[in-house]
Amino acid sequence: MQVNLETPRPALFGRPIGRLLPALVCAGLALSPRIASAQQSDGVTALEPLTVTAARVPQEVADTLPSSSVITRADIENSQATDVLSLLVREAGLEVAQTGGLGGQASVFMRGFNSNQTLVLVDGIPINAVESGGASLQHIMLDQVERIEIVRGNVSALYGSQAVGGVIQIFTRAGAASDGALVTAQAGGERTRNLGASFASTLGEPGSRTHLGLSVSTNGVDGFSAINAGIAPAANPNDNPYQSTSLAAQVSQQVGESEFGVRLYGTHGRLSYDDPTDYSFLAPGYNGRIQTNEEHSDLATSALYGRIHASDFWTASVQVGTSLDRSANTSSFPESFVIGTTQSRTDDLSWNNVFALGPLGKVTAGLEHLEVTGTSSAYSQEFTRHVDSLLLGYLADLGPNQVQANVRADHYSDFGEATSGLVGYGYRLTDSLKAIVELSTAFDAPTFDDLYYPGLSNPKLQPEKSRSVEWGLAYQGAATTLRATAFRSDVHDLIEFDSVTGIPSNIDAARLTGVELSGRTRWQGFELYGNLTLQRPIDVATDQVLLRRATHNVNLGLARSDGPWRWSIDVRGAGARFDSDINTFSRIQLGGYSVTDLVARYEVNPQATVSASLLNAFDRGYELEDGYNTPGRVLLLALALRF
Repeated sequence: MQVNLETPRPALFGRPIGRLLPALVCAGLALSPRIASAQQSDGVTALEPLTVTAARVPQEVADTLPSSSVITRADIENSQATDVLSLLVREAGLEVAQTGGLGGQASVFMRGFNSNQTLVLVDGIPINAVESGGASLQHIMLDQVERIEIVRGNVSALYGSQAVGGVIQIFTRAGAASDGALVTAQAGGERTRNLGASFASTLGEPGSRTHLGLSVSTNGVDGFSAINAGIAPAANPNDNPYQSTSLAAQVSQQVGESEFGVRLYGTHGRLSYDDPTDYSFLAPGYNGRIQTNEEHSDLATSALYGRIHASDFWTASVQVGTSLDRSANTSSFPESFVIGTTQSRTDDLSWNNVFALGPLGKVTAGLEHLEVTGTSSAYSQEFTRHVDSLLLGYLADLGPNQVQANVRADHYSDFGEATSGLVGYGYRLTDSLKAIVELSTAFDAPTFDDLYYPGLSNPKLQPEKSRSVEWGLAYQGAATTLRATAFRSDVHDLIEFDSVTGIPSNIDAARLTGVELSGRTRWQGFELYGNLTLQRPIDVATDQVLLRRATHNVNLGLARSDGPWRWSIDVRGAGARFDSDINTFSRIQLGGYSVTDLVARYEVNPQATVSASLLNAFDRGYELEDGYNTPGRVLLLALALRF
């Protein structure tokens, strides 16, 4: 396997910075009436997207109590980005670390939590690998994605372990509602070559319609040398190409107001990568400059589902699904530590019910059974875990009051009982302004690597436990949204690795605090959007900032549509971060950075669109991990044809 981005794994957060919230919120609210007035004069009203992730029932994003956002298909096309990570890094509260370019191993940190503490779903199926706990988001290309829903903060009461930091749910293109065909092509710098095609058709009359959807794509790049060989002399200075092929398919049948169907998704990736390890102690005369390594990876999900409209009072959903994450690593040096295979499988059975109580709100109830299996060439045997869960929830909109309450009871085959809860309350101060407070508890089960990795594990580990609180203000105008959220999480029984032996134990504690500000508006024909995250991710015991987390991240965007033209400017920046030296593993500091992306699109006619993207327009040099290079300036040209 490749280098673990989160080893050693430190504890999390420290000193609160919530005192900054009032000033920042007041500034935003002072500006918002003027922005809203300008928008209304433009006569433009934005449609609020729906999300199902924040409460496991459909809601408009403006109505969610947990901090939520949706990346729509229109957002994806406007961005001209290639992979999911390129869009996630622009979202409030999210940071990405990656070893090199497209396809390189990646970690996503949400509100300072490790990547194995953020749950990732594809069409409702969890894809987090049971060995490491993280999800292989680096292999999911946007050709296959219809929309992405993001919920920040602890929602373990809805989703169980790994949802401590939040949830990212990806919906594939095969389920797109609109009929027709789309063919896309993109090419440019670093020998980028992306091709995609999707098709959707709906047959039959209302009440008995059949939906067919298919999407395929291939993405490739010759890239650059992932590791700076001047810093890590044992690494091969050659370019590291990446190639992937993906497919998504769906067939569904409508029966009255109910629907039954099957969904499939799969991607295969092939990545060339470098190893910074100096193996001269194993092979005198070893020359790492000519060593080559490859990872072959497969990520797949499949599901049978039914959405049953039994009556206006009772609706139910049933899903039987499987996810598979498999990788095989090879090397030209037969003694390389990267050589090995892993396979993670998750089987999920869920039954969820929604009972409509009219003006009193909705009650949700469900049962889930999860079975996870992990195998690895590093393990002597296969390991399994079974989880049985009971879910209860209540959601109501009572005049100026909004209420969400959830409780989840889990029985683990290896840990016994675990319970988590969430209570959220929103109060509408005005028709446009809402105050929100949320309290929750959570747990996070150890990964199979934590429990079973030979020589570096502890089979007696127990789940980490945490308590969280967040509060904030949300403004929803005619076409303006502003949200300010302050959050804090206290983590107990944190799994910490001994600096000498490398063996983990439940001995540490952590505190995570921060503030998120986000907004979007239209003004004088312009679209303005952005977010700011201020956080202090430090270990309580050592008062040291977490590795690869910045104390501040900012994203700003400006776009304008004028007839057939649309252009946008996106700037993202991060402050200085700490990391482990690629050679000595000592603690070092990486500098802050900013990156600017430019995109222009022209609609030739309703069937054809051409676009140009200039990524990292000012060719900024920066590092997301010590010793690893990042993409320089890249020009991409694209064509989209609709039929």
